[in-house]
Amino acid sequence: MYKKTVTSLLLFLGALFQAQKHLPLIPYPQKIEVQQGAFTLPTIVTFDQGIDFNKFKVYQNYLKHEGFDSKISKQKQGNTISFQLLPPGISTEKNYHQLEISNNGIIIKSNSEAGYFLGFQTLLQLIQHTKDRNLPYLTIEDYSKFDYRGMHLDVCRHFFTVDEVKQYIDYLATYKMNKFHWHLTDDQGWRIEIKKYPKLTEIGGYRNGSMIGAYSDMKFDDIRYGGFYTQEQIKEVVAYAKERYIDVIPEIEMPGHAVAAIAAYPQLSCVNEQVEVGKKWGVEDNIMCPTEYTFDFLQNVLDEVITLFPYQYIHIGGDEAPKVYWQNSAFVQNRIKELGLKDNHEMQSYFIKRIEKYLNAKGKQIIGWDEILDGGLAPNATVMSW
Repeated sequence: MYKKTVTSLLLFLGALFQAQKHLPLIPYPQKIEVQQGAFTLPTIVTFDQGIDFNKFKVYQNYLKHEGFDSKISKQKQGNTISFQLLPPGISTEKNYHQLEISNNGIIIKSNSEAGYFLGFQTLLQLIQHTKDRNLPYLTIEDYSKFDYRGMHLDVCRHFFTVDEVKQYIDYLATYKMNKFHWHLTDDQGWRIEIKKYPKLTEIGGYRNGSMIGAYSDMKFDDIRYGGFYTQEQIKEVVAYAKERYIDVIPEIEMPGHAVAAIAAYPQLSCVNEQVEVGKKWGVEDNIMCPTEYTFDFLQNVLDEVITLFPYQYIHIGGDEAPKVYWQNSAFVQNRIKELGLKDNHEMQSYFIKRIEKYLNAKGKQIIGWDEILDGGLAPNATVMSW
């Protein structure tokens, strides 16, 4: 009898462990308890309290995508989704939340709106992986373990429409990411409208072909390619991300990866020659020259960028900036001596520090790729290693 009891208990615990282990949740919650029984999700899902109409529309759209209608009812009912405020002191973890599924319905508890949203994303993942609308009875506790969970999207080599960018943001939300790194300028295209410099998108927003096949083949098509986002579209995307508790970090490349800008305004280069927007991937030798014209240009650009992106960080690139043009420029070499710098690397450090000082004065912080370490790191910069 004892052996049978132990065997049964081990089988039960093993089954319970497997059930918990294989719940289709990414990232996996901090704590899960699965109970016996299942809740059948109705075809019309009712939200009974704790949510205003604007936020309900976001949740409603997610459920609609999964094939469910939804509504709000002021009266508590069975078979509903409830949002309940946790009492203070339950947890100090950021965006702590609980998800409970039982015969009383679905309850999401948190002390923050972002916590509610994260709990709802957990519920959505469960819904997406059920075939019969039956959700297991369970209790989940979770929170944001990391302050930064983000993804990068390069729209310069390959342009994405506003709707496609929104879809990408929804993917980020599904997996509880909270940062969207939007790579908006590069050699192959300038994708953000700057009203003071219309040629950035008129000329820099389009290239006369793209690389095809292997990089080593150096083959290109001759198809005009490009596009850009108006400032109103940028605001639309930022607002869409905010509704999903995602901060948007724009990347405005400097001094390298700037051929599209130089194609529009050749004065940005040390040689001031007309070039075309980059067609090949990789690194270009032609970079921005550290002249007063360039710094005025970038400050004017960043002034408009700041108004579009409320998050505190601006990514300024700083990577893969060959110094060939600087080395061959009498202006740059004389400027290095005037400033008491050692070499071209310290000139790049001067370049980045000057931009950082300007943005800091505007209440912004910079992020740069790890090449901004060369020549000396800007005092307040955040380094992103690629």
